[in-house]
Amino acid sequence: MDVGIRPRSDDVARLPRQAGDVLTTATAPATAVPAPPGPRPVPPWVLGIVVVVLGAGVGALTEYLQGALDDPWAMWANSVAAWCVPAFAIGALAVRLPIAAAAGIATELLLVTAYYVTQSAQGVPHATSTAIGWALAAVVAGVVFGVAGAWWRGREPRRAVGGAALLAGVLVSEGLFRAVHFPWQGDSGVIMAGVGLVVAAVLGRSWGQRLAVVGLLVLVVPLGLLGIEGVNWLFAAW
Repeated sequence: MDVGIRPRSDDVARLPRQAGDVLTTATAPATAVPAPPGPRPVPPWVLGIVVVVLGAGVGALTEYLQGALDDPWAMWANSVAAWCVPAFAIGALAVRLPIAAAAGIATELLLVTAYYVTQSAQGVPHATSTAIGWALAAVVAGVVFGVAGAWWRGREPRRAVGGAALLAGVLVSEGLFRAVHFPWQGDSGVIMAGVGLVVAAVLGRSWGQRLAVVGLLVLVVPLGLLGIEGVNWLFAAW
């Protein structure tokens, strides 16, 4: 005979919890979502070939085109902004910032060297101080636009916007400078500024990024204009 009362199965749920009781629930282990792979840099030997071909080729081609192009396209062969494009492209291929900066510098120095070597081969005189000045400018441009290219190709959206704005901004800045300070180059300046806006649209990966790049030009373009004035002042004082 039972002397105690055993709880029915439906009474178990009503029993009060005692101290030390632990309720556990079976849960599936959390699965981490892997981050998307970042862009892969080109092999070093490929990057080296592109640096040499692009740097030396564009430098020599610049000297040739200065006597071959007519307005409004002639200004592209006498443009600081146009020379910044190769460093940006090299930085985008390099991806990693230190390599992008170093490769950008190498590209810009090759541009300057090939340009003046081609001039000398054609018997065109040039001042050594001017060549040194442009070599120093090439180092700065190589770092800035090499890094900008790497930023643009990277995964981080804000850096991508900043990199695109730097390249678009230097084109818009020089275009506006030419249109305002050299009226006879007005058409050339408008074309270059327009190309800068097209670059801003093309390099944006979404409509949001495109709007962000254009918005950032409000800051980048005035800085670019100040930079042009500064470079002109330094060369005048050199």
